[in-house]
Amino acid sequence: MSTNGGHDTPASRAMDEAIALSIQGRSPYPNRAFFVNVEGSHLSEMIVRATDEDKAVVLVSADGTARVLRLERVIQVAGV
Repeated sequence: MSTNGGHDTPASRAMDEAIALSIQGRSPYPNRAFFVNVEGSHLSEMIVRATDEDKAVVLVSADGTARVLRLERVIQVAGV
């Protein structure tokens, strides 16, 4: 699991919660995931990176709402 942006962000708080729940065997999040702030400046880059690394993306809004994206590897097509 990883986040995109410093400490005490919505994504870092969600990731901390996921770790605590995982220890208890109750995490609703995938084991291999990027926790990403929806309002973050690197959102698109993080989604591409997660896809390249075959990881899910947990999009976390400022209000703490989280959505899990499970992405398929995409074949890059030249010129598109």
